[in-house]
Amino acid sequence: MSLQKKEYLSCHELLKDRLAKLVLIDESDPKEESQILKNFRKLFRIKDVKQQIICTKVQEVSRRNESDSELELSLEILVDIYLNCSPKHTVKRLLASTFQNFRDDLKTLVSTRMVHEVTVKVTAGVKDIRDGRKTVNMIYCLMENFPLGVHFLYQCTLQLAGLYFCVVKRVISEYVLNFRCELSPVEDNEMMHHCLACIQASSKLLQKCAGSLAGRESDEQRAIQSVSIAFLNNIVVILKSENFLLDCKTSGSMCLTLLLKLNLGSKATELILDVIFHENVKNKAEPPGWMLQTSLSRDELSQLSPTSCLCLWFGILAQLDVSDLLLHNEDNKSLLLDIMLDRILDMGSRSCDTTGKLQMAKTIHMWTTRALACVRSDCCDRVVTSRLSGPGHLLQKVLKFVWTIWEDSTDVIRFTAKDIFESLIKVHKATTDVEAPEDQFLLDLSRSLLSEVSWSSKGKYGTLRILAESLKVSTLLQYNPDLAQDILNNLKEQTVACYASDLYDKLSTEHLKELSQPDDRKQWQKIWVWPVLQCMMGNSTHQRTYVIEYILPKLLKTGKDTLGCMISSLCNSSQSVTDEQLGALIMCLRRARVMGLLDHAVSKSPEFLYGVVKTELVKQALSHTDDQARLDAFALLCENHKTSEPINQSEFRLLKYFIQWNMKNQSPSFRQHMVAHIKKLFLRYKESEGALCRKLNSKNRPPGLDTTLSSYKAFGSWLFQFLLHSLYPCSAFARRTTALSVLSLMVDLLSPANAGGYVIWEEWKGCHIQTLMECLTDTFEDNKTEAYKVLRSCFSQGLYLKRMINMSESELLDIGLTLAGSNRPQDCTTGAFLLRIVLLQPSIQDFFFSAQEILTKHLSPSALTQWGDLLNGGQGLREALQKLPLQPTESSGGTVLLLWILLFYLKDQLQVARTGLFIAAATKPMYPTLHCIRYILFDVNLKKLSKSEMLLWQPLMEDLLFCCLEISDIVSPVVQNSSPEGNVPEEAIKGVESIFASEGKTGTSEDKVSASEAERCVETVTLMPEYLIVCCWRNVKEVSLLLGQLTLEAPITTPHTSDVGLLTVQQNEVIGEYFKKQLMESIHRGAFELACAGFVKQCEMLWRCNIKTLHQLPKLWLDQVMADVKNDDENNKLCATRRSAGIPFFVQTLVSSEPHSTGRPCFKWSVKELLQLALMEDTVSGTPSNSKVHALNILRALYKDSRLGEVVTPFVADGLMAAILGFQSPFWAVRNSSTLLLSTMITRIFGVKRSKDESTMSKKNCQTGRQFFHQYPSLYPFLLDQLEVATRNISDTDQLHLHPGLYPVLMILGRLFQSPLEGADTSLNLAAFIPYVISSSPVLKTRIMAARALQPLVQKGQLNSVMIQLLDMIPVEPKHAKHSHVHGALIQILNMLEVILTMADEIQSMESSVSKWKDKMWLITEKNPCYMTKQAAFEVTEKVLLVMEQLSSAQTNHVTKEIISSMTEALNEEFKAGIHNKQTLCCVPGFVEYLTVITKLDLQITLRDGKSSSAADIATKVQSLLGSELYEVRLVVLDVLASIFTAHKQCKEHSDPPATCPVTMTTMSSAAIDGVMSLLPYLLERALHQEQHFECQIKVFKVLDLHPLLESKDWKDLCVRESSLQMDDCMETVDSWMAILRDSVGTEKITDLQLSVAMVIQHNALDLLRECQTTLGTKKMFEFWEMLTNLQQEDDPEVREVITMTLQLMGNARAVQPSLTLDYLVRSFIDVHAATKGANCLLTLISWIVSNESSSEGSERLFDKSEMNVFREDVLFYQIILKYCLALIQHGHFIASQTKHTNNSQHPEPDSPKESVASSFDQVLSQLHLVVNREENDMEMSITTLSLLESDVREVLDLIRTFMETKSPSSLTSDKGRPFMKTGAFQESLLDQYKCQVLGFIYKLLSDLTGLSKNDDQLPTCLNNLSNETENSTYPNCFVAS
Repeated sequence: MSLQKKEYLSCHELLKDRLAKLVLIDESDPKEESQILKNFRKLFRIKDVKQQIICTKVQEVSRRNESDSELELSLEILVDIYLNCSPKHTVKRLLASTFQNFRDDLKTLVSTRMVHEVTVKVTAGVKDIRDGRKTVNMIYCLMENFPLGVHFLYQCTLQLAGLYFCVVKRVISEYVLNFRCELSPVEDNEMMHHCLACIQASSKLLQKCAGSLAGRESDEQRAIQSVSIAFLNNIVVILKSENFLLDCKTSGSMCLTLLLKLNLGSKATELILDVIFHENVKNKAEPPGWMLQTSLSRDELSQLSPTSCLCLWFGILAQLDVSDLLLHNEDNKSLLLDIMLDRILDMGSRSCDTTGKLQMAKTIHMWTTRALACVRSDCCDRVVTSRLSGPGHLLQKVLKFVWTIWEDSTDVIRFTAKDIFESLIKVHKATTDVEAPEDQFLLDLSRSLLSEVSWSSKGKYGTLRILAESLKVSTLLQYNPDLAQDILNNLKEQTVACYASDLYDKLSTEHLKELSQPDDRKQWQKIWVWPVLQCMMGNSTHQRTYVIEYILPKLLKTGKDTLGCMISSLCNSSQSVTDEQLGALIMCLRRARVMGLLDHAVSKSPEFLYGVVKTELVKQALSHTDDQARLDAFALLCENHKTSEPINQSEFRLLKYFIQWNMKNQSPSFRQHMVAHIKKLFLRYKESEGALCRKLNSKNRPPGLDTTLSSYKAFGSWLFQFLLHSLYPCSAFARRTTALSVLSLMVDLLSPANAGGYVIWEEWKGCHIQTLMECLTDTFEDNKTEAYKVLRSCFSQGLYLKRMINMSESELLDIGLTLAGSNRPQDCTTGAFLLRIVLLQPSIQDFFFSAQEILTKHLSPSALTQWGDLLNGGQGLREALQKLPLQPTESSGGTVLLLWILLFYLKDQLQVARTGLFIAAATKPMYPTLHCIRYILFDVNLKKLSKSEMLLWQPLMEDLLFCCLEISDIVSPVVQNSSPEGNVPEEAIKGVESIFASEGKTGTSEDKVSASEAERCVETVTLMPEYLIVCCWRNVKEVSLLLGQLTLEAPITTPHTSDVGLLTVQQNEVIGEYFKKQLMESIHRGAFELACAGFVKQCEMLWRCNIKTLHQLPKLWLDQVMADVKNDDENNKLCATRRSAGIPFFVQTLVSSEPHSTGRPCFKWSVKELLQLALMEDTVSGTPSNSKVHALNILRALYKDSRLGEVVTPFVADGLMAAILGFQSPFWAVRNSSTLLLSTMITRIFGVKRSKDESTMSKKNCQTGRQFFHQYPSLYPFLLDQLEVATRNISDTDQLHLHPGLYPVLMILGRLFQSPLEGADTSLNLAAFIPYVISSSPVLKTRIMAARALQPLVQKGQLNSVMIQLLDMIPVEPKHAKHSHVHGALIQILNMLEVILTMADEIQSMESSVSKWKDKMWLITEKNPCYMTKQAAFEVTEKVLLVMEQLSSAQTNHVTKEIISSMTEALNEEFKAGIHNKQTLCCVPGFVEYLTVITKLDLQITLRDGKSSSAADIATKVQSLLGSELYEVRLVVLDVLASIFTAHKQCKEHSDPPATCPVTMTTMSSAAIDGVMSLLPYLLERALHQEQHFECQIKVFKVLDLHPLLESKDWKDLCVRESSLQMDDCMETVDSWMAILRDSVGTEKITDLQLSVAMVIQHNALDLLRECQTTLGTKKMFEFWEMLTNLQQEDDPEVREVITMTLQLMGNARAVQPSLTLDYLVRSFIDVHAATKGANCLLTLISWIVSNESSSEGSERLFDKSEMNVFREDVLFYQIILKYCLALIQHGHFIASQTKHTNNSQHPEPDSPKESVASSFDQVLSQLHLVVNREENDMEMSITTLSLLESDVREVLDLIRTFMETKSPSSLTSDKGRPFMKTGAFQESLLDQYKCQVLGFIYKLLSDLTGLSKNDDQLPTCLNNLSNETENSTYPNCFVAS
């Protein structure tokens, strides 16, 4: 009985007889059925895994006095169940525990029964391999955590061993015989796992029962030897096979060792030394005769691969006893210490593949484990102990191996390195008596790791964690007091975050254990808690995220006082909480709440939430500017460790506040997290509501229960309405996708409803269903999908379209078919979803039978005839479908009918395409119909179709496949054209002449296209060729995806069997040929990339298919394409350009989809073949080899493929060689492909580049030299040889020498670096490269790269010697100088000096080398005519002086003075000669760079050391430099001044100047300070009149802004009142300026312009937005406010952030999120100006609505789209304005004109509005779902009353009336004829309709309130009819009607 994971126990045939007997026994006593029989009946009846609970009742057997026969039979049943269950079944484990707890007599019965059953099973033999596997599983389970089974096996081992091993021998032998013979990869993998199970079971049996097998009589021993021979032979075969599972080889090796120990005893180790390790043994004995019959010989084992050898040695290490491992050979070498370790390390260096490296690491780990066992054993003497100590050479070898692999790219190898290090430390500690905190080996190791290894190294964290367990953490903190901060700083990188957090947790926990005093706790919190809080308040988002995720929960577990410390540190009641503190506080509270550290019931006051934080603070956090802070605050409300805890009113109110303003966040991550939190909220909502509902009928009904449940229902109803109202037309994508996601969750999680709770289905109305239907027209497919899911749930509740919105299936099918033939790409997905909706309607099969009328509109007469024949003719589809069993939920009848309709529709379009492809592209493009077919087809689970359904589907599949292939043939001329983009080939417009000729002639052809229509189509496609190319490649896309998915999901008809499928073997082959043709011949990238996507699916199916013909296809295709690639024939159709087009995709798909479990033999073969082609030498003459180009391009695709992972690692070295050698090819095509391959190889080896700057290579993109060359050992000699050849004669200046291989070699060497922990390795020493890198090339780029490459090659102790060698390359006299050589040496010296300055301990040893620089000072004088070398020499001089500052000898001081004197003299000579004004020298190479360097140096010396100069002299010198003709000089001077002033400002704020600033006010002389300060007038003059260069203009104004004398200057004092004429000129200038600003805020403008306007307003906020009415006037001031509102609705978040900061300047207490900022902006406008200009504010707000225009739809071209603003929402903007207009009107006090008041005595009192006006207010507010929250009182204003004059009100009403008159009623009425086919104009009409309604609300309120226009006969008609029109609209207008 084979039981899968979720299968239930069934009563199989073997148990039926026993149960029958049990029933007969029970019938003898008819009074009552026994309890145990009841239990068994129930056990086999329940179809659930919970039967294990019932099985526990069988323990009653041991306590009840049952009859003997009943007891025996029941035990028989239980034993049968146990032996026949699958190994991992729950019942098996439970029964084992039950048997073990039986009393002794019952155990005897169980054991006896097991003996009988197992003996019968083993004696019966095996029918096949699977039957043998069941027997193996049976034996294996007896040994797994089952002492009774082990005892039973031990007693009867001899009787069973021979039979059992015969079974195992047969299983393994059959596998070895069938290995790779006619098996599919899946079957092959299955067989290997059978073999693995057999070997593991045999090993366990040998381990458990070795004692009973040993020492038997000769006959029994011979039987064991016979089995051992077969076993050993099979294990050797397994070890020799390259593609066997690694676990199988390792287990086989362990089994081999156990068999040798069983048969040979103590002599087994001698045999192992002799045969396996080829070592001579003392007193060597001849092997027994039976051993000669085995394959265990030196010759056989010499054929093993390195990986197999490591597996064999692993098994030996694991199974030999400690005493055997310490056995010595003839040369007195022990197996463990002297032989195995060296062999393992040597063999591992030969393994290039990941499998071999992993096995080597595991073997080394096993060696350390066994070494630890040796040290702890009694047979270990002092010599062995001393050899295994930490400083000993054995552990040092292991340690070097750890340093080599601890940065490996494979996770499991890195983890194994950590395990090796842990074992190594344990071995060392076991060999020494010194306490760990005083162990010098451990102390030195920890010091080296802390100080010398980069924190970017992943291995550093694991090793420090292990050392922390041995050493005190306080010791580590003494070495590095900032250890906690250093670890946290590296949490910014995802790659090391988990390692760093694990170390942080370990160190903090261990340190806490070390502390004993209560006061130490505060110190611990200061060390470990406060840095975490600082990170949480920092700016790094990644760091905060990882701290919250990994570290914070672990810190909170250390005690409640930790949480208290965090809260008190972040939320001090005496001070206001900053945004950063608030964010960190919420993060802490959220984690604490999830962990159950916050008690909901405990609260200090109603103002506090959860008893620790004010509700107002949480509300502030919910509107925080930081996304993560808002999410954490939201999660604080949603998550709870107890889901049944009720949600209170405060939480509901805060939840509403967050959801209302966070629906349109543009960050996908934010939206995903928000939806995830809402899912938790819904789960808590339902659980807690259910708990409350259950209390409704309880006796102890708590008070206030009805109120609480009412709040639940109110929240559910509010959320439902809000989500539906968020789906209005033109809402932002982010809002729609969030609303639909949440609505989908709401429907799924809140139904079925709790009894007495909120019922969501009671909310649904027709307008809601219509809204969701309109969402199917969304341009984003994810939104369509979510809407479809919700609609499907609605239909499942009976809310069908006919019932809800009166839309029939006919109308929906009509629209769907129309969209399925549209030539707009966005329509086809809408059509597909609508057709899927059709299938969800009731009785859809009957509807299709009678859909003739609708089909007539879309199908041709011939297609209609075929449809009738299909239903009622020969095929009789109607009758066949009606005969199918009625299963509404699973029936495929409606689907197959719809697919036939679409197929006929497709055939009609295909007929048009045959006539002319241009007509199809313009009218019937085919791909929309294919798209619909694909979506509908795969809604059906094709594998679950019944046999009768399959027979109905087969003709459909056949026709569909034929159409797909024909479509592909038709579009092939375009996608296979050599230049498909924008091309209109002649083949595409064939048939035009015949159509033109047929015009006017009579004909009966139903597919005839009129000549005028054909001519229009030709014109369309000719003018817009993208229509044609889109039609063609989209057809290829749809065909490819359809066929690919079909091959993956459709069952296959198996030949010569009764299995019926949808596709035949031949059809699968045809589909494969289609993909092959597309990928091999298509030129258009879109076509072959999408063909590849479908081909991937087919290959996944083929590799795993059990049909021989099919699973051999990928290998056959691979052979064919490799043959084509090798055959360098110009006539083949392979594309040699466009990076070989689809050929790399074809090969890549074939090899990447190959199952990994089989060892990927096809991949390995193909890569070897490709590398052979790529490494082929080019002929000097002739044409380039296309084979080589293809090989390079295919290799690039394979190395880039992440699916291949580490499988490509063994071939990386050869791939890099091919790329480097390809640089030397004489042909451009080969060189081009080689550069692309090199780029891929660099990324594959060193990772994705982290920095854009090539000169600053990140350590994450580098490797140590040892690690690199140990991973790719063949590259060491190769790179060295290439470098030697490339630098040969490089110093020859007579000719330009640029070897093509030099660049890639230097690029690789520049990414290597020395590691201080690795030590010297003579075989792979980086110092060998130094002589070649030091060589100087005449090419500047090469010299720069060589300097970069030299730096990592020089070890720590070689710095001084290399410096001397480089300095000796520079001649003492200029006459012997070659400037390219000198420049190369100088930039290398410069790089060396930069390294030296970072090593404080090395500087003292550099005195001899840097002192030699004084002899080279001629380089900076006029003796040197080369500006490039002079520049480098000055830079070197500056670095040399920095080094000498740290040397203190008298000799050094003397040399320093000489160098400074020479440099100062040289600088003075240059500037006296006026070099800074010699513009004619700019064309000289290096002059500008040289001039900037000496200008900066001269300024630094002048300002820092110019004590002898006066302030006037210094000012004159700086002014002369600022007046230089060269802008580069001026920029340098201004940069220096800006840095000085910035440092001065920072020094005033923080008391310490920045360390990076070379010159500061504190280091300058007093004269220099006075001179710089006196520059202010000159800088002003320069800024206003003289400076012309734009960069210098920006910089000089920045300097003025930073100038200390202008920091407190009021610039208004500089303004002088001018004459009125000048004032008029100024106003004209201001008007022009404002016009520019207004023009720059438009959506179509670039972001930089918008940002500039925003910053202009921000920097002058108070002047422009509050106080400029006296100078600019109120109108202009309000225009600036309008600009702010427009900018705040722009896409760019940086622009919106500036607006948020501007609001803070206007008095807003705290910055808030973007959506809420718009609301705050309008509120701030009202608060600032309403008190004095209330009427103007009202008029301005209404004018913003009137003047707001939505963007019009772009052109009809497919790809040329105008700028779009996806953040702006006009409806939201209108609702915000309406909200504050209502607030103004509410606070308004109407003052009628005196004349009117006296003349009209009937006028109502305006001071007290009527009740109807108040109700109108409430009615309007109820419509503002998006912006109004009644519970928050968010409409309260700072103003109390507002005076509204009659003239002001009339002006407002006139403005509204004037706008309304421009809108005709027809323009506000939407087109109801064709829903779901909307254009931009339709959406604009809806927005206009809503705008008019908003204005109508205001008009009506003002009229009712004031009585004005009450009897106005000229009121626009649209104002009277608008509300009725809106209510009667069939379109979704959820923001209008509730």
